[in-house]
Amino acid sequence: MKKTKNSGFTLVELIIVIAIMAILAGLMAPGLIRYINKARKARDKSAAEALGKSLQAAYVGDEEFAEFLDYATSTYGNNMEAKPSFNKYYRVLGYANVPTGSHAKYAMDFHLINTALPSSLNKSNLAVLIKSYIENDLVPLKFEKDNVLDEWIICADKNQNIYIFVGAGMNDNRYFMSKDGVNDMGKGRQCYMIWPEVDPRYDALGTPNDAQ
Repeated sequence: MKKTKNSGFTLVELIIVIAIMAILAGLMAPGLIRYINKARKARDKSAAEALGKSLQAAYVGDEEFAEFLDYATSTYGNNMEAKPSFNKYYRVLGYANVPTGSHAKYAMDFHLINTALPSSLNKSNLAVLIKSYIENDLVPLKFEKDNVLDEWIICADKNQNIYIFVGAGMNDNRYFMSKDGVNDMGKGRQCYMIWPEVDPRYDALGTPNDAQ
């Protein structure tokens, strides 16, 4: 009776195949990472648009919010002029922390920037009011990293137009954001406008680690 010979892969052949697969994976990984991060940024831009449009509509439809926005932007009107002339400053209305990474145990919330308000406006209620308009759109950032890009920052100009930034390092003493994403006190990390305009430097970021 003729015996059949069972042939298989040798150890050398297996090592060669594994090496080839590792090389291919290494070549494909950067492109895949770029694609994933591009998709994450696109998703955040879409969320920023929804946030901005919700608040812009609230300005037209809610008297209390309109009064707050008018007050916040008119009180600091002189500071919202160009400084220097080629720049533009925006009034920070508030910010929202992102419940990811080390913040996962906390619920996302909206924080109103600390400022003197007329007696007709109640600060604690305003934060709740603003959050109610952005509740459905206030989602965790996808293109983010703790302490670098982990906050939504909501701003307005002196004409009561809404602007959405992403960044980090917000605190109650940070009243203004410049067009290039630097706060008025020169503290904190870089922030980037992503609605209604997208900061080109944000688009140029390969990963959240590249943010300053």
